Amino acid sequence: MSWQYFESGYERTTDKNLIRILLDDLRERAYWLQFVASGFRSGPTILLEIKKNRLIFDLPRPWNANLKVARVIYRDQEKIQHSFKVKIFETDPEEKVVITSFPKEYFRLERRRFYRVSVPEGSEAIFKYNGEEIKADVLNISGCGMAILAPKGTKLEVQDFLEDVELHLMVSAGKAHDQKIRIPRARIVREVPRNRARKLYGVEFLLEKEKDREPILRYTIKRELELRKAES
Repeated sequence: MSWQYFESGYERTTDKNLIRILLDDLRERAYWLQFVASGFRSGPTILLEIKKNRLIFDLPRPWNANLKVARVIYRDQEKIQHSFKVKIFETDPEEKVVITSFPKEYFRLERRRFYRVSVPEGSEAIFKYNGEEIKADVLNISGCGMAILAPKGTKLEVQDFLEDVELHLMVSAGKAHDQKIRIPRARIVREVPRNRARKLYGVEFLLEKEKDREPILRYTIKRELELRKAES
C-alpha cells in the first residue's frame, strides 16, 4: 500500500485495500463531504454505505439530478483534504440517496508533502559517522527525514553526513516492520535543544531518486493505520 507523488502537492493511490480503508474511515467517522463538478457544488452530505461496486450517499441539497460524473471532496480529522472521482449511477429522491461507482483512485493534499508519524519504542537507526558505527533511537519519521536520539555522550555536528543508514522500525509495540530500510546517505540538519544527557537531532534523507523514498512511505502508511486502530 502506498501513496505516490502526483503534482502540485497532491499524492495519489490506486491501491484497492488502501482505498477501502479510507472509505471505511470516511463512513465510520461521518466526515462531511461535497460533490463537485463543473459549475456545481453540492451541499454537505455523508457516505452511508459501501457496497462491492458502489457507494451510497445521503442525498445532499442542493443537488443536480442530471449529474453524471463528479469529484467527492472532504477533510479528515487531521484537516487533510481527500478527493476521488465517481460516476453517478442513480439518484433516488424517495429513498433520499445518491448511488455512485466505487473509486479507482484516491488523492490527498497534505499541509506538507510528507507527514510525520511517531514510531514505537524499540525503533532504531544504525549508521556510520566519521568512520564509527552508531546506534540511535528513532522518535519519528517522514518521507524526507527523521528525529533521532543519540546515545549518551555522542555529539553530532549540524550539516555533517550519516552514511549507510539502516532503519529497524517497529510498527506497533512488539511488532517489527517486515523489512529493513536502507538509506545510503543522510544529513544532520538541526540539533533540538534539550536539557538532557542524550541529544536530539533532526535528520534529512538524501535520496537520489524519488522511488527510493517508497519503502519509507510504505512504512509511514502502515504506522498511520496502526495509530488509527489504536484510536478506534
